[in-house]
Amino acid sequence: MDPFGGFVQRRWVWFAVPAAVVAVLSVSPNVLAAFGWGPVFAVGLVAVAVGVGLGVRRRRVSVRNRATASASGFAGWLPPPTAHDHDRRIDFAAETARLRRVALRTTALILVWMALAGSGLGGLVLLGKAADDLLATGARTSGEVISVRNYAKGGMTFEVRYGTRTAEIARDSKNSYAVGEKVTVIFDRADPDRVRTTREENKSQFLVNLGIVSIVAGSLGTFFAVWAAMGWWFRARAVAATGWRNATVDIVRVFARNGRSLRRPPPEIDVRYREGTGIRLRAMSSTHGANALADFTDRLAWVGGWGRHMVVLFPNGPRRGPYAVPAYALTRRTEGGGHR
Repeated sequence: MDPFGGFVQRRWVWFAVPAAVVAVLSVSPNVLAAFGWGPVFAVGLVAVAVGVGLGVRRRRVSVRNRATASASGFAGWLPPPTAHDHDRRIDFAAETARLRRVALRTTALILVWMALAGSGLGGLVLLGKAADDLLATGARTSGEVISVRNYAKGGMTFEVRYGTRTAEIARDSKNSYAVGEKVTVIFDRADPDRVRTTREENKSQFLVNLGIVSIVAGSLGTFFAVWAAMGWWFRARAVAATGWRNATVDIVRVFARNGRSLRRPPPEIDVRYREGTGIRLRAMSSTHGANALADFTDRLAWVGGWGRHMVVLFPNGPRRGPYAVPAYALTRRTEGGGHR
């Protein structure tokens, strides 16, 4: 069972979620200024923890189910191997090894997303340290608020005059300010443009937002990358255990129930094995997706794996050479099971 109801199997999710996070945080910097980055960091940690936890749970379930499936020779999904499964045009051992390489690349993406989240966190820590250093070593003088600007989404900036200079301070606390209010201004003697008050750190909102976007996007990316990597490792191990079976397949495009073409579910794959049985699969959203092959019928292919960890290997795909499509079984193998 998919605990997300197919949510993570839709390719648009992998791009839309990080893009939405970036868009929201970019157009709402003052919301971040009002609430801080602590809650966002907590959400990021939760996303990573949930992704790892679900991955571990998924592995335990897979190991238990694999023991049950292997006891029957994976007969619920694949027919017994025959000499017809071999083909001189394809090096099946190399294709099985290629699945492991795909799994390795996907695993490497976990590190990339974690590095993105870590860089965002590190940047925020450095900004906070710089503000603390200025508070401890900067020159102090009396200043006066000469203007206040409130934003509809909760943010505030105010301009202060101290001596012959003025500076705009971004509020990063929940304090209120009014014109004429006295504040203590702290500035760097070597770099007078570095200014803060005793209560406002006045960190660069662009850098703060960039750090928060990196944490959130990196955390979400880590979550999805963990899920994808686990899937590829499961499929690589499943195919290594079962081998490949020759088949003829139809790739059938599936339309959303609401009839909108913008939401295009992955196509179904009707598989017909040589000995007369068949099975119906659903392709998974992936960079190895089957949409480019949709609407083709009677295509030569080989099928490997079992249950939710199956792969359909085409001798020629949209890319040059053999092309592997990840899939999962919608039905068990039956007589004529691949026909609609």
